[in-house]
Amino acid sequence: MRLLVVEDDPRAAKQLVADLEELGHETVIAPDGRAAIAAVTDGKFEAVLLDVMLPYVDGVGVAKLLRERDIDVPIIMLTALADLDQRLIGLDAGADDYLIKPAAPAEIDARLRAIVRRAARSGDSGIMRVGDIEVNEIKYRATRAGRQLVLPKLEFQVLCELVRNANSIVTRQMFYQNVWKYDFEPTTNIIESYIRHLRLHLNKPGETDPIVTVRGVGYMITDKS
Repeated sequence: MRLLVVEDDPRAAKQLVADLEELGHETVIAPDGRAAIAAVTDGKFEAVLLDVMLPYVDGVGVAKLLRERDIDVPIIMLTALADLDQRLIGLDAGADDYLIKPAAPAEIDARLRAIVRRAARSGDSGIMRVGDIEVNEIKYRATRAGRQLVLPKLEFQVLCELVRNANSIVTRQMFYQNVWKYDFEPTTNIIESYIRHLRLHLNKPGETDPIVTVRGVGYMITDKS
């Protein structure tokens, strides 16, 4: 992806850019809010990584102004502020997601791919597919190889999160925020338990398990047999 990194700390910007480019992304740096607005207005970016504490115009102001101009580029806010109210202010201003610094590169990458996919699917029929699995979020229906899967609500939502991010890692934090709506990571192994039950519903004898465990990070559903 072509990304705009908005960060006024040169060292932090350099490290973030190095991490993102190692993951295959192309990056442009904007050192303040005014530069960010100009860059997004003039250039084509698939997403913006936006620091909150910026010179001239802060991150909340940048997000709000871009949305007022009907610029719908996906925005992830990055900040050292862990205060919930601050995060809600950023989201209300138009940010699509919020991460607390320092965030692991794999987590940033996963969030980027997730919001870009969500943006690409906006306004669609609610149907998502990966391999022989089809999920209809609107009709609350899931099938594999044509057979209907009878799933409890949370298992269905876990499957939707996996399929929505097909062939990319869904981190534990993404599950907690997007499925359970938690603002913290519980100490229990709740995700492992739901993935185990979901696998029992998905996999019949002779079928390949489409869910891949990425140890210490999360899970991924793949279309590769």
